[in-house]
Amino acid sequence: MIDDLDRHIIDQLRVDGRRSFGEIGRSIGLSEAAVRARFRRLNRRGVVQVVGMTDAVKMGQLEVHLAVRVQHIPVALVARELSRMAEVQYVASCVGPYDLIADVRCQDISHLAELLTERVRRINGVEHAEALTVLEVLKDTYLWAGFREVPVRPGDQILPR
Repeated sequence: MIDDLDRHIIDQLRVDGRRSFGEIGRSIGLSEAAVRARFRRLNRRGVVQVVGMTDAVKMGQLEVHLAVRVQHIPVALVARELSRMAEVQYVASCVGPYDLIADVRCQDISHLAELLTERVRRINGVEHAEALTVLEVLKDTYLWAGFREVPVRPGDQILPR
């Protein structure tokens, strides 16, 4: 179970994933050891991971959102095949006109063309795959529902109830 203190720790890491456990602890009223233990538990459970994120467009790559419609086989089988591709960064099942959404990174347009025509569209069960190419990232924040819009800052004390 994730409690308010866990959410505060995640909030601090969302703003700066390099923030020290000591700094986080001081800002939310916990010891460094307590923050470290909570982080390790959250990390082991797959709730949180700290990674460096890049902007594909600024790196000269193509970032593409694929919308995929599946027919005649379980969606999970197509999702598994997409997940095996190195270019695919994210796969999610969804409701609506498409069964799967995937985020893909390609080196250039010919790489994207090869990926779509030679691999994605040849996966058994893929009825339709639509590519939406990102031209520019205008906003890139990952706020989970229930988290505060304004993060806790060092010096703000959030004490357990």
